[in-house]
Amino acid sequence: MTLLSPTLIVNELAVFKDGRNTLAISFHKGLNILRGQNSSGKTTTLDFIAHTLGAEDIPWKKEALLCDYSIVEVSLNGRRVTLRRDVNDSRQQPMYIFWGALDEAMRAPITAWELYPFRRSQNKLSFTQSLLVALDLPEAQGDGASNLTMHQFLRVMYADQPSLHSPIFRIDSFDNALTRETVGNYLSGVYNDKLYSAQLSKRELEKEISQADSELKSIFTVLAKSKQDINMEFFGQQILEAERRRTFLLAELARMKVERTVERDKKRTSDEGPLRAALDSAKKGLATSLDAIARLEFELQDSRNFVQEIESRLLRLDESETTRSYFGSVAFNFCPCCLAEVKPPSAASEQCALCKSPLHDPSGETQILRMRNELRIQLRESTALINARESELRLLRTSVPSVRQELRSLEGKYLEATQSWSSDLETAIEAASRETGSLDQEIKGLYENQKLAGAIKDLQIRRDALLQKLSELDSLIESLRYAQDGTKRDVALTVANSVSRLLKQDFKRQEEFKSAEHVQFSFIDNQVIVDGSAKFSESSTVFLRHIFHLALLSASTKLPAMRFPRFLMLDGIEDGGMELARAYHLQEIIATECASYEVDYQLIFATSQISPSLNNERFVVGRSFTEDHKSLEILA
Repeated sequence: MTLLSPTLIVNELAVFKDGRNTLAISFHKGLNILRGQNSSGKTTTLDFIAHTLGAEDIPWKKEALLCDYSIVEVSLNGRRVTLRRDVNDSRQQPMYIFWGALDEAMRAPITAWELYPFRRSQNKLSFTQSLLVALDLPEAQGDGASNLTMHQFLRVMYADQPSLHSPIFRIDSFDNALTRETVGNYLSGVYNDKLYSAQLSKRELEKEISQADSELKSIFTVLAKSKQDINMEFFGQQILEAERRRTFLLAELARMKVERTVERDKKRTSDEGPLRAALDSAKKGLATSLDAIARLEFELQDSRNFVQEIESRLLRLDESETTRSYFGSVAFNFCPCCLAEVKPPSAASEQCALCKSPLHDPSGETQILRMRNELRIQLRESTALINARESELRLLRTSVPSVRQELRSLEGKYLEATQSWSSDLETAIEAASRETGSLDQEIKGLYENQKLAGAIKDLQIRRDALLQKLSELDSLIESLRYAQDGTKRDVALTVANSVSRLLKQDFKRQEEFKSAEHVQFSFIDNQVIVDGSAKFSESSTVFLRHIFHLALLSASTKLPAMRFPRFLMLDGIEDGGMELARAYHLQEIIATECASYEVDYQLIFATSQISPSLNNERFVVGRSFTEDHKSLEILA
């Protein structure tokens, strides 16, 4: 027979207590049947296999918990490997793995076994990772979920008794739709590790792009507030001009110090007038700004008070309307002024009993509505005016420090010009020195701005490269998803057709099974639907459950791309009150279907009522368990 990858075959099961073998069963490829009376240990045997393979949440019987550990020899894609796990009710037990046959493992020292934890760590593989590598399978992880484990895979590969009403998955303490979908897609071959890697890369790229965009946005926000323009070429040109001017000034300083003369056009002229005019202009500008700030602050406070008054009026309008609706229907027996008896108006009258004014005059309500609308319009306009003034005030407050600085500079220059005297040569040297120092600071600032511009440009180039890579990843993901959708349709169609074909072979007990024209299943919903129905009789629910798992196995023998490891365990074949003839027939359907497979596989099922046609050495494994001779020989 053909060996497809992956294929898992259980060869041997051994359970130990105090160093003594309490259960030993050999299995073979193909169909294996465990038989025995009820409560004789058939389910416990399957539980030992599942537990040793990595399953969790096993409902151990008290006899099973008396054992120390279980060992299973398996063939992983034809290579024999021996697995061992301790038996107790603790979760996430580690696994010992011996890379060889069971007889070699039993003779080998404990140091020849490798210990693998349930969960992987930074420095250690989990036993699921090791087994997946041995099966030539990629790791699997759901979107936002932790890595899938052998326990999750066995929730589909092992249909145990406590999960009789769970059509696809074994019951799990931490079950959720996302995990079910990922497990189903993985075993179906729909899960694509290249697609998953691309999706992970896309997620990381999107984070990097978002971070780069945030950095650029923050930088440009600061630049906009400081009214700076970042341009590499502009800064380069300014640096060249500043350095050219600085070189000229240094040469001029050197000449003046040597020649001790000043050129005619550099001789000092009285500059007090221009300085005074500039100083007056600066003072006027500062005063204007401060006056504008004070005026805006006053207007803002006035506008805020006005808004508060409008809001107060709106509140009083609402209160008056509520008061009017509450007290409008109050009836007075006596006039509150003269205490005379008030005659009640007739039933048909719509006048006030006291003042005889018409009641329910709609003009009052209309007037209130008009006033409310006018106040709301005023409120909206005043709020907009406040926002505009606050914006103007922020701009003025931002400009005041630079105006003050300019004023202080002009005051210093004016004070120096009016209170000190220097020769033309000294004045020229001082002016050149000051300008040189100013140019040094300017050039330093320009280089810093150029550095910032370079950083921004590098960040933009990196962001653009990430966007290009993201576009390429999107194209790859789209093509992989298209291929994945094709695989998904093929698997769904093959499984559905197998379920339909096998259900039609059932006795005519369930109306939907007679035709079974439309079969659908959902890993997400853990549901199998036949001709629009998902609710069936107890026995038919059990029948459908086993048929669906058999259909999964059948599909895996026809579709090499499926990762279902051509391994299946079924328990409770005749549960749900199934009549004996129907239980026999179900077993025979399973045997006939298995006989059609042309690839290596293994199916193990347990029954208390084996079909006479299957009760032979070709199918049965182990001895027949009885109440007096159970599967576990603990007391022997």
